[in-house]
Amino acid sequence: MDACVADRREARAITGRDLHSYLRRIGLEAAIADGPADVGLLRTVVAAQIASVPFENLDIHRGIPVDIEPAALVDKLVGRRRGGICYEVNGLLTLALRGLGFDAHLVGAEVLTDAGYGPPLGHVVLVVRIDGHPWLVDAGFGGEALVEEATDGDPGAGTAYDVRFESGSAYRTDGVLRPLADFVAMAHWHSTSPGSRFTRGIVCSVTRSDGRYTLSCAPGGDYRLTITGENGREARELDDADVVEVLRREFGVALADPPRPRDVGAAARL
Repeated sequence: MDACVADRREARAITGRDLHSYLRRIGLEAAIADGPADVGLLRTVVAAQIASVPFENLDIHRGIPVDIEPAALVDKLVGRRRGGICYEVNGLLTLALRGLGFDAHLVGAEVLTDAGYGPPLGHVVLVVRIDGHPWLVDAGFGGEALVEEATDGDPGAGTAYDVRFESGSAYRTDGVLRPLADFVAMAHWHSTSPGSRFTRGIVCSVTRSDGRYTLSCAPGGDYRLTITGENGREARELDDADVVEVLRREFGVALADPPRPRDVGAAARL
């Protein structure tokens, strides 16, 4: 492994009371922390997190930029029972997995768009090493989770990986281990730039055993709840009162006054 890659490792983790609070947040017993850090535990934690911690950008449309400092992640996603975008949910997952004994680190990724690959570090993915083997892990790609062993090179030691989901969404990792702080600038960009997909509309999504629940709202449009499961796709529009209840019931998010999309892009074009 290249020395400069190895030097990008960091060891910050959530432990003790914060780790137990995280496990309660995702519906797991504290005793699970006493088990081995194996693939079974990894899959259990990822599945529990994507079912409990929404992938959402509500604060961006409330004018609150994303903060990915570890203390801020624990406060927002665990203490206040909110969700976040990729840097937040995957950042929290990394800290928790380390606390559970996993060798977990972050790599950057470029997301494939209609115009080609997006900016470097536009997404963040985990590399988790189990029994010497690297696994790619992602709980922050809009409800499409990834727990997959890397069998063609090492994504934490210089190998770029192309990841494609059944939906057609895709990205390419950069093969460089990075601390969470490397993503601060792109987290701010996604919070404020008209070029970011997160400033163009609202999304809130969880994936449970019975399907994916997604709340969305485009600028000038109505909120819509979409449920995608084994029996197909069902969508319905919501009025403002419905939104408050759906956020609470389906996503565990308590907001008395859900935001309307800010449409930063439209403002920038004026």
